[in-house]
Amino acid sequence: MKTQLIVSALLMTLVTTVNGTALAQTPTSNNVPANAQETEKINNIKQLLAITGAANISQQILTQLLVGMKSQYPQVPQKAWDAFISEFKPDDILNQLIPLYSKYYSNEEIKQIIAFYQTPVGKKTIMVLPQLTQESITIGQKYGIEAASRALQKLQAEGYIRTQ
Repeated sequence: MKTQLIVSALLMTLVTTVNGTALAQTPTSNNVPANAQETEKINNIKQLLAITGAANISQQILTQLLVGMKSQYPQVPQKAWDAFISEFKPDDILNQLIPLYSKYYSNEEIKQIIAFYQTPVGKKTIMVLPQLTQESITIGQKYGIEAASRALQKLQAEGYIRTQ
């Protein structure tokens, strides 16, 4: 029972961490293009996602998260991890991102972003973004742990938490 709870919590964490923004998607019925302009915009968004390697980035993030989670929760059976991985479909996530990008960017803005990513600095950005993101996560986690420790020390000093 405890393992099932841990697996459920881990899978929820992975899903929301891998792409929390995908949960904010618009309903599937809104994915149908209304006209030629909307079709062009959708195609441009797909091109942008392909240029940036969004599918590969999602897969890399999932892999990195699983490595950390497996070491943190060794009691979770490999079968549970394998089941989750087998259900992870990068194309499904990309399809869910289309309405999100469409919500925040006009077609003209998407074209400008594509143009940027085709420049040397844009290509470099695509190359370093996964490492930059991973290192930023590590910094954020370390900072969060340190901040929580400081907060706990303050609460202990004020008598809100008793040491045992």
